[in-house]
Amino acid sequence: MADDESPDRLKSLGERLDEARRRRQGAARPPVDAGDRGIMSVALGLGMRFGIELVVAVGVGFGIGWLIDRGLGTRPWGMVVFLVLGMAAGIMNAWRAMTGQGAAVGFRRPPDGDKSGEE
Repeated sequence: MADDESPDRLKSLGERLDEARRRRQGAARPPVDAGDRGIMSVALGLGMRFGIELVVAVGVGFGIGWLIDRGLGTRPWGMVVFLVLGMAAGIMNAWRAMTGQGAAVGFRRPPDGDKSGEE
């Protein structure tokens, strides 16, 4: 094998690999329209909201419990109690957001057959 043949063979191999990659990417990805992207961004936003609400509620509960323990010297009971309350609050907030009850205080979606308020 001569040294002058090696770059041509490598260049040819590189070109064939690039072509195969282009064909593979074109076949593997289905076309995505604008409506799908909107749905995906809404779903991503809701998922981020649920995750953040859970983490923040647990963190706030832990912090309040730690402060109570530090102030009253009840270590570790304040942290345990408020950590559990924080978890419950985070799950409740995620549930309210998922069912659409978080728009305003006392807001609930009317049942399907309920026509109250409409005339």
